[in-house]
Amino acid sequence: MLVTAAFIGPGTVLSASKAGAIYGFSLLWAVVFSAIAAIVLQEMSARLGIVTGSGLAQAIKGTFQRTWLRVSILGLILAGILAGNSAFQAENILGAAAGAAVLTDSMVDRTSEDHANSSMEVGNSSPTIPGVEKPASMSLTVWIYIMGGMAWLLILSGKFELLQNVLTVMVVSMSMLFMVAAGLSQPSWSAIAGGLVPQIPVGSGWFIVALIGTTIVPYNLFLHASAAAQRWPAESVCKTINKERAVKDSRRDTIVAVSIGGLVTAAIVITAAMAFHVDRPAAKAPNWVGVADVAKQLEPALGAWAKWLFGAGLCAAGLTSAITAPIAAAYTAAGCFGWSDKLSDWRLRGVASLVLLTGVGCAIGFGGSPQETILLAQADNGLLLPILAVFLLIVMNRVNLMFRFRNSAVQNVLGFTVVVFVTLIAARQLGVVFQDIQQRLHGPVVSKIADSHP
Repeated sequence: MLVTAAFIGPGTVLSASKAGAIYGFSLLWAVVFSAIAAIVLQEMSARLGIVTGSGLAQAIKGTFQRTWLRVSILGLILAGILAGNSAFQAENILGAAAGAAVLTDSMVDRTSEDHANSSMEVGNSSPTIPGVEKPASMSLTVWIYIMGGMAWLLILSGKFELLQNVLTVMVVSMSMLFMVAAGLSQPSWSAIAGGLVPQIPVGSGWFIVALIGTTIVPYNLFLHASAAAQRWPAESVCKTINKERAVKDSRRDTIVAVSIGGLVTAAIVITAAMAFHVDRPAAKAPNWVGVADVAKQLEPALGAWAKWLFGAGLCAAGLTSAITAPIAAAYTAAGCFGWSDKLSDWRLRGVASLVLLTGVGCAIGFGGSPQETILLAQADNGLLLPILAVFLLIVMNRVNLMFRFRNSAVQNVLGFTVVVFVTLIAARQLGVVFQDIQQRLHGPVVSKIADSHP
């Protein structure tokens, strides 16, 4: 369930909610694709950890013999993971802070759409999150400091397993509530089936990237390999159980965990579609002016308790991800530099602290909205994920490393399909960005990208 909780963060909840609210069931196919792709890549990553007893970064490091090539590849991966995780940290901390603010009733609802739009103007100093209106006071900023400080102290102490288990239970509970709400909202099964047919509605490209990026997170590949290596140590596997059994157990766990995560994401899309979707121009978001508005999709299941339980789940999702993301970045750095993979190592704690504090700084410093932060994280995923998946495929086909556990032809085809599809989607959206930049450079025009991403 750690992997499930790791990618059910604030970004997943809000991206899926906005996708359902704006496009109805049309992007359910992207959720299904993301879940299948995550299972394919996460299974490879876990199998690597079991067979080799080491992480993904170590395997990549040992694959390329030329020093300049190895250093370049590891530098690219390390820079991408650190930058991406720092950006995601801003999203995680903001989500945790917003959820905590709802629980304490410290966020002030606003009813004016014009006033909501004004929060996006450059120069505002109090941060918000997508679809969530900022409070009139500095309470959200205070919660950002509190949540960032809690995550930092837990990472430094190394004693966060109990709290993380509690938070994971909270995240899973919120997830189950979304699934119950999806059932109680009585969606049309024919409409759901229609949403499983691949389509790209006008302006939905960045939502597709977001749904993929919040499910197939690059740092989860490193985290899963290291976690599998520690759960099934090479010495233990050789002495007590065979590797085939360990690989099968890991594959089953991966399929179950990621499938649950995919079902939860789909349930969020469905509940949002039933609660908010109406005929509207493409890419025009509903008038959400507070977390309570987003939580309305849970009212079929929870009634008046929807706002508070949603706030608790959002806080737990943000804080859980705020702990796992820096640790995953630390494991990546350890593999690149040959450090110990124990979190008690001061170097790992230093990297984790750097990622966390950078995320908190981004959350505070991006002003009126962290849209730039979240888009940076999505762009980083779009660029890094296909590259990392290629390296993973290369490693998983090394006979002298994986032996009889190397990829089968079917696994290679599935992995290659994921790489091609994600690359095409990322290239398409980057093309939109570059086209917009070019238009801006040639004179004042109305930005088209504002109508094509969340």
